[in-house]
Amino acid sequence: MLGAPNLEDMHVMANSVRRVYNRLKHSTDLLHKDTGVSAPKRTLLMDLNRYGPQAVPALASARFISRQIIQTQVNDLAEMGYVVAKPNPGHKRSSLMSLTASGQTFVEHMIARENVFLQEIGWLPDAGELATCVKVLDAINTHLAASEADSGR
Repeated sequence: MLGAPNLEDMHVMANSVRRVYNRLKHSTDLLHKDTGVSAPKRTLLMDLNRYGPQAVPALASARFISRQIIQTQVNDLAEMGYVVAKPNPGHKRSSLMSLTASGQTFVEHMIARENVFLQEIGWLPDAGELATCVKVLDAINTHLAASEADSGR
């Protein structure tokens, strides 16, 4: 895959991303199986931790799934005491979902557990490799989103 990129290289990369995504999901499912929080719910918690309070429609849009599915997951997390709905100054009917103190603690425990797991693997890419990987994946995401917007897909 060196030299000028071609369409096959993009397919190879896309397949690699899917394999890594599936591996990460499987590994974190095993790592956190005792918590009773599914992978999609963990992702919601991690996003609320990283990006701050968000409305259910925004959370759904970022995942390309229905608002109803996210609402069900958020309701479950609220029952567990991990998230709470707060007023949304930008929209009267769509509350902002926010981590509770318990949710913040839960996320911190997940991150700590994942850090131990990553250290136990015994290999991590260097910072430059990670930065390049993120840069390329973000660029692909940006171009795909622009293409979808331009074509009305």
